[in-house]
Amino acid sequence: MKRIFVPLVICMLVLTGCSSATKGPFKLPLSPVPLVMNVDPALVTHLIVSSATGEWAKQAIKDGAKSQAVIYYIPAKGSRAIFMSVYEFPASKFDRLKNPNQPPLYGQEVIRKNGEVFSVAGPQDSIFDPKTQDGKNITALYLTIYKASTYTTP
Repeated sequence: MKRIFVPLVICMLVLTGCSSATKGPFKLPLSPVPLVMNVDPALVTHLIVSSATGEWAKQAIKDGAKSQAVIYYIPAKGSRAIFMSVYEFPASKFDRLKNPNQPPLYGQEVIRKNGEVFSVAGPQDSIFDPKTQDGKNITALYLTIYKASTYTTP
């Protein structure tokens, strides 16, 4: 009986926590970056968080990034698309990378605390037709990603 009861209770708690009746934003972990993104529950099903890889990720590490994550958007039809990247830098290293004659290499600073900077690099243009549901979803997400209140520490 105990073997069945414990997993059943765990499943019920998990399902209850994921229910659409849950009030407030969904807390999406941005691991390995030590932040949680507060996302509208209707939009979170379109997002996947992944570790950054490839040459750009290697360059970010060389430039001082302590952690980085890539957030993909999954459209109703079609392939996933990179929506944004999130970086954690020591403040001194992030500040040295600033060049007033260029766009920021690692996005816009969103949070600066305890000697760390968390920055976000999001889309520069709509990645979907703004009249479609995916376009409306991206617009809604875009309006939040550069606000410090969108993020909390776990």
